[in-house]
Amino acid sequence: MSIKRPADTIPATPPSVRRGNVFIGGAALLVLALTIFFLVTLDPLPTWARLQSGFERSGLPLLRGFVNPNWDVFPLARNAMIETVFMAVIGTTIGAVLAFPMAFLAANNLLGSRLLAFPGKTFLVGIRTFPEILFAIILVAATGPGPIAGILAMGINSVGFLGKVFSDVVEGIDAGPSEAIRAAGGNGLHVFFYSVVPQVLPEFASYVLYRFEINLRAASVLGLVGAGGIGAVLIQRLQFRRWTEISMIMIVIVVVIIVVDTLSSRVRRRLV
Repeated sequence: MSIKRPADTIPATPPSVRRGNVFIGGAALLVLALTIFFLVTLDPLPTWARLQSGFERSGLPLLRGFVNPNWDVFPLARNAMIETVFMAVIGTTIGAVLAFPMAFLAANNLLGSRLLAFPGKTFLVGIRTFPEILFAIILVAATGPGPIAGILAMGINSVGFLGKVFSDVVEGIDAGPSEAIRAAGGNGLHVFFYSVVPQVLPEFASYVLYRFEINLRAASVLGLVGAGGIGAVLIQRLQFRRWTEISMIMIVIVVVIIVVDTLSSRVRRRLV
């Protein structure tokens, strides 16, 4: 006589997972509703004829320029792109150096309470509120046109971004090593230098490289407002619709960004 075994049953979904699924579903529906509302209330809606006309006026000449770019402008684009890379490197370095102490002043776990970390977090939010191009416009008026304004704009904006992600990294560290150092008689400085810093440095370096990629793209745009770099060369050609020269400049930008992204991604994978 065979004994019947109870059929395997799938365990119930934990309440926390169900709540998370409901929240994600609700957020997705809200985003969808807002998107539909925006499209319905958008005035005027872009028409196919208008899109086609714009593409024929600007898109087709640009594509033809990519097929046959003006190589005479390549030396100018190359030198301007080198300046842009230098701007991104210096701006990122300034932002990383200033963001390093700010990260610890905005970390709840190091300061002991959210109230003490609130001023630091508020300061970082305030910086992130303003885009690089706004800082660049202000700094161009203060320092004059040139790469200095672009470097300072990227540096200031990088403080807000890097300070935020750095503080998140600090708040996510393992408390075990810190407790072990304190149990062995170590003070706060010992905990900071021998527990906190070694844990956060690899991720800090990874985020600095990621920010460098962002700043490289931003530097290409900041030149449009007179903040130096290849953007200044690009805006001059755009004003006169020199599509073959614009295409050559865009090719230089794309190639450099692809190379930097590839190298940066490999380094970041090794770091974390």
